Amino acid sequence: MTVNTKAFGPTEVSEQQRLTCDDGLLGFNDIHSFYLIDYPDPNTPFYLLQSDEHTEIAFVLIDPTLIMPDYQLSVSDKDLRQIGVENPSDVLYFSIVTIYDNPQDSTVNLLGPIVINKKNHKAKQMISQNDDYSVRYPLFKGGN
Repeated sequence: MTVNTKAFGPTEVSEQQRLTCDDGLLGFNDIHSFYLIDYPDPNTPFYLLQSDEHTEIAFVLIDPTLIMPDYQLSVSDKDLRQIGVENPSDVLYFSIVTIYDNPQDSTVNLLGPIVINKKNHKAKQMISQNDDYSVRYPLFKGGN
């Protein structure tokens, strides 16, 4: 099927790429359906989390361990149960990237990861229990 994306225009996706966020994302509580889309360039570490309901709403995601190799997902069991996680191996998680006019100032939200249950495609933005993580961690060394 084809989805209109903010970044790439019409893009082919499969139903397997659809994620359901019962609670929405922080600040976007009324949006519940997204697609997780690979960037067209296979050499980029980024993904696009595109709203199924609003073409103009999309988020750039990255695996936080690419930015902070010792990053550990530390969220509550209650949050994991809300998306039906029974086994840690069923989890994927990403961080939202904020891109600024000067790309060197871009940041990654390590405190509020997007956690995905690979089995049922439910997702939730969770708050890390590790308060050492920042919502504005520099994407590039020497940045912000």
